[in-house]
Amino acid sequence: MNSKGNYKDSKKKKKNNVEDKNKIMFDVLANKTEMKVEEIRNQYNSFMEICPEGTMTKIKFVELVEMSCKSKNFDEENEEEDQKTELHDEIEFLADSLFRVFDDDKSGTMDFSEYIMALNATKLNSPEDKLRWIFNVFDRDGGGTIDKEEIKAMISSLFSMSQIEVSQEEIEDCTNDVMSAIDINNDGEISREEFVSNAINSKFIYEMLCEQ
Repeated sequence: MNSKGNYKDSKKKKKNNVEDKNKIMFDVLANKTEMKVEEIRNQYNSFMEICPEGTMTKIKFVELVEMSCKSKNFDEENEEEDQKTELHDEIEFLADSLFRVFDDDKSGTMDFSEYIMALNATKLNSPEDKLRWIFNVFDRDGGGTIDKEEIKAMISSLFSMSQIEVSQEEIEDCTNDVMSAIDINNDGEISREEFVSNAINSKFIYEMLCEQ
């Protein structure tokens, strides 16, 4: 086979690998968000048109969240100017807070999976929905369980989201509080059902939810 043929085969394999990875990612996101795979695929295509490099900046994310929230909650033509300003400030705060949760490496960007999970947070109403979302964010591989280190990362991110500065000792104390409230069978692994059913018994989680 000539070099041209080898190049075509290599390109085809690379494309197939990307498609396989995307299919897995779409399935995981569908399970976490209850969105349809086709809807996620369409969101992905739109995301890549806006961000062809595969990552989204904070400025662009804030713009898109604002557009999404306004389309669902706001009739601009019938609202006063001060109400528009108040809504803009609330949405910007929400988007900024969500972005901090996902930008744990301080790179100033988020990828598509993070974008979908963050956008999904704008649709939450009940405490159970919020707890389910929190769990799904930190269940990185979609396996259905999280451990103590992931709980610790969760707590650190929730403090960051609320713009509260705390020490590592305080984070450790909160982690132990959450684990004792949730890990009823003491096996070190927290399932989604355990988390949603028992997390509210944690003083830290309860206070965080009440502040939202």
